[in-house]
Amino acid sequence: MNSPATKQQFGISVQSLEQNERSIKITWADGKVATFHYLWLRDNCPSAFHPSTQERLFNLTTVSEDIHAVSSAFDETALYVSWSEHEHKSVYRLEWLYENAYSADFKSTPESSVTPWGTEIMDSLYEVQYEDLMQDDQALHDWLYAVKKWGISYVRNVPCTDQGVIDVANRIAFLRETNFGKVFDVKSKPNPINNAYTSEALPLHIDLINQETPPGYQFLHCLINDSKGGESTYADGFKIIEELKATSPGSFQILSTVTVPMRYHDGETDIQTRHPIINVDENGRLVELRYSPHLVSTFDMDEDMMDRYYRAFRELMVLINDARFVISIKMKAGDLCIFDNRRVMHGRNAFEASESHSGGRHLRGCYVDRSEFESRLRVLGRRFGKATATR
Repeated sequence: MNSPATKQQFGISVQSLEQNERSIKITWADGKVATFHYLWLRDNCPSAFHPSTQERLFNLTTVSEDIHAVSSAFDETALYVSWSEHEHKSVYRLEWLYENAYSADFKSTPESSVTPWGTEIMDSLYEVQYEDLMQDDQALHDWLYAVKKWGISYVRNVPCTDQGVIDVANRIAFLRETNFGKVFDVKSKPNPINNAYTSEALPLHIDLINQETPPGYQFLHCLINDSKGGESTYADGFKIIEELKATSPGSFQILSTVTVPMRYHDGETDIQTRHPIINVDENGRLVELRYSPHLVSTFDMDEDMMDRYYRAFRELMVLINDARFVISIKMKAGDLCIFDNRRVMHGRNAFEASESHSGGRHLRGCYVDRSEFESRLRVLGRRFGKATATR
């Protein structure tokens, strides 16, 4: 239990309070200054939330845009506000205000939980045993944390059954269903509807970029791999994009701002979207890569952009195939690879099915979305005392 002295020591106490026309300014004991606007404060009054669900019940349109504090005061634990409308009163915990302050003194770039990599990852690729993962929540947390950091990991000795990949994915959350189903089998098939269902080489790519939101994390479980060839290849798109941004900022700008058509279609579906190939947030941090040469449709940008765009796109393709970034792993039966499908590209070398085994290479796959993955990681992080950045 924190005493007032402890609060003072860590700066979670108020030095002074200033009530202004549209906001309250607090100077904290540690010298930081925070402004809290009246609409923000009223919208976040503790009484505005359901006590059980913690979802907001308050409707902001029930007060005017000119609502303001008639009076305000603080003590060692809380800020007290009496409002100009409906005789409403609010009580805010000082710790909560400090943690949610949005002024300049509190704005900082959170430490990224992502570590870009090249071929050096082969010396430190994170692995976990299936039995540990399925039985130990601490092992599950550590694995999720590593996958978040590196974007890729291997699970060893997964039972070679149709259920194996589902059981691993369900340790995190429910599966994402796509036009390929909840679970899909990657092997050479007659009359394939996707290049993955052939024995041809697959260039590095992100799956299902044509979807409004591509799947978050992909699971590929090796059931059989006694073919010649068929090595799995991976490359960290974030590492490659960082290199592109550093060496060719103009190409990075084009690829992160100009939208292109993306499409998958067969006899049953025709799924299309438009999106930049590189997606960044409002702070310029990488969010996702949507790179798949076989799913980008015919480029249709303005004529004054077409040649520049192709040059930038080709520049990215050259980097993606640079040997500094690509790792190659021959999966064996019982191996399962998980990777961030909107960051880590995957592919494979061509393979030759042996005459004695019609299914010489058979992987079984599924997806779990990023939101579900990160939810599980946050919940386990609270349990095991490790906060996780969202990037």
